[in-house]
Amino acid sequence: MSAAPQTEERRGPVLTTARAAEYCGIAKQTLYNLISEGKRPGVDFPRYFKQGRLNVFYASDLDEFMSNRITPARAA
Repeated sequence: MSAAPQTEERRGPVLTTARAAEYCGIAKQTLYNLISEGKRPGVDFPRYFKQGRLNVFYASDLDEFMSNRITPARAA
């Protein structure tokens, strides 16, 4: 008998797509584009979950996604 895989437990309020885009400082359409074009959750686009017809996001997942997108500035 094998145990079910453990999933990461997330806590806190969920953000709608509009709120998630505002939280990240990007346009809502940009977030939609990232989700539709991305292939690797958490890398190409932030992890999201479905609640009915809505996409919802956790702030911790958005923070992780944004930290992966930051690149150091090149020296002049």
